[in-house]
Amino acid sequence: MDTRIKEKIEKLKRLIWLEKNEEDTFYSKQFRDFSLSKIEKAAKDGICWYPLSFENKVVTEEETIKVTFRLPPKREDEHVFQPGSYVKIFYFNTQKDTISCYQEGIIDLIYPDKVKVSIQTKKPLSWMEQQEGIGIHLSFNKYTYSVMEKALDDISKAADNRLETLRDIMMGGRQANFVPYQDFRSGWLNLSQQAAVNHILSAQDIALVHGPPGTGKTTTLVEAIVETLKNERQVMVCAYNNIAVDVIAEKLMACDISVVRIGNPAKVTDELLNITYEAKFCEHPFYADLVSCKATIKQLKKEYYLTPSRDDKTRKEIKKKLQEYKFYSSVLELTIKSSIFKYSQVVAATMIGSSFQVLKDMSFSSIFIDEAAQALEPACWAPITKAHRVIFAGDHKQLPPTIKSYEAAQNGLMHTLFEKIIQKKPECSAMLVMQYRMHETIMNFSSDWFYEKQLLASPSVRHKTLFDNDIPVVWIDTSQCTFHENRQQGGTSIYNEDEAHLIFLTLFDYMEKIGEARIVSEKITFGIISPYAAQVDLFRKRIKEYCYFEQFLSRKLISIRSIDGFQGQERDVIAISLVRSNPYSNIGFLADYRRINVAMTRAKKKLILIGDSSTLCEDPFFEALFTYIQKNGLITELKMNNL
Repeated sequence: MDTRIKEKIEKLKRLIWLEKNEEDTFYSKQFRDFSLSKIEKAAKDGICWYPLSFENKVVTEEETIKVTFRLPPKREDEHVFQPGSYVKIFYFNTQKDTISCYQEGIIDLIYPDKVKVSIQTKKPLSWMEQQEGIGIHLSFNKYTYSVMEKALDDISKAADNRLETLRDIMMGGRQANFVPYQDFRSGWLNLSQQAAVNHILSAQDIALVHGPPGTGKTTTLVEAIVETLKNERQVMVCAYNNIAVDVIAEKLMACDISVVRIGNPAKVTDELLNITYEAKFCEHPFYADLVSCKATIKQLKKEYYLTPSRDDKTRKEIKKKLQEYKFYSSVLELTIKSSIFKYSQVVAATMIGSSFQVLKDMSFSSIFIDEAAQALEPACWAPITKAHRVIFAGDHKQLPPTIKSYEAAQNGLMHTLFEKIIQKKPECSAMLVMQYRMHETIMNFSSDWFYEKQLLASPSVRHKTLFDNDIPVVWIDTSQCTFHENRQQGGTSIYNEDEAHLIFLTLFDYMEKIGEARIVSEKITFGIISPYAAQVDLFRKRIKEYCYFEQFLSRKLISIRSIDGFQGQERDVIAISLVRSNPYSNIGFLADYRRINVAMTRAKKKLILIGDSSTLCEDPFFEALFTYIQKNGLITELKMNNL
């Protein structure tokens, strides 16, 4: 192995150790010395639900207890919980202001007003049946890190095999091979999408599809998978989270592709439950025989242990039968498993799910990794260890992976495998350039700054506004006002009360111009975004003070979220509060321009930015954005007497 590649792998191992340690410390610290004020803060941060009320408890045959709790009526809309999340259920003693007991579990299902948790234990857990003092707190997931660590070990040891070749292409100087392929044509894909599909089909080792906002990246990837399956029996499809996997699985099923979904069924959308491995297993014709066989095994075990040890002959007969039924059971299980994979063209899983036991020793001619630019590099290597050829899709100019360790991020963990390959081997990438979401005035700044002026607006959206002569991009400049940013008490996030008030006044005026009846009948959607969690919290509190917005909130026509919460989504109108307003031109993590790119490119027909140009425009990005809007949109210089 090349020394430089070895050093890169060793560095990744150190960085993952830092991230693992940081996350473990974070959750341990959150849970240690818990007080009511800490619980309330954790609930506000979306990592705790409290108080819960017990609803029911079911004990299964596998010594699993499934407990259902009612969620608190007042809770944060944004939270990190999802089916499959590792959690700690706790009982908080209000008199002693401390946690009396807790139990680890995994979330099964989340309903609008309930949560169901699975717990592996033989304990009675009667304390959970309290109507007060019960809560759920997010917990550390060791399994994810064990998968990433193993993947790094595997690529480190790879020698004289396909994994070594892929590793040396992606981490070293070995060139990726392509064979000429221009045969694919499609009436429903544009020219850049068709070129990307041909690029994928010509790739012998790796290929990347760079999909900026609204360019139909997933649609292109699905078409490439369909074409690939004309020459390959089976492929694997992965993404960094369950939602992304389910989206692509649904699109493939719509193309009459048979898909098996690997992973905890609790993490899969209801519409796809029937294609999970577990569902297919239970629906197999041999499943009834397997159930009967296992029941016989259970009965024989019982008979064996009840038979006196002196009755050696009977025990030997029972033991012989047990061995026969166990063998028959394993044959049935293997037959069912083989049948499921034999008739599945696509195996769909998260990157971590690709390492599940059911896929052990399996390999794939092609593996497609969607949203690769949002995944930690070690997570990407998990499915790659099973691949002959790898296709990545993503956009490294949008949100990076979430990283808790500042040290790990600064030392390189924030740079994804997708980003590294596209920078070192641009010839491996095909970029999609026609976007179908934004008015071209909204699109052009991002195109110029992030995408080398290559993006084009489809004629279907190019000049589309909500009414004639509307200006698609507006910056309301508060530099002449006395707005001030404030730091959240006991936290690190920042908010701006005056901007929150201004954003509601601005939306009110604009919505009045459109008309309430039209907004409702045409289902015109509005998004309120801020990079700062404290500002998002403030929006959610303050909007309740404006009766005007109630009917639109109830119809889900107004959404209030952080930038991360809007990733992959779009709204007709987006209003962004930039928050920062100080005499030092300190813009904090607004300097991660990719986040602003995501925020701006959620807008389809109208983009409204609210911010203090005197603070923001000392930065070259915001100076360029301000200048662009001066030339192509509208700058409204707000003065206090305008309010």
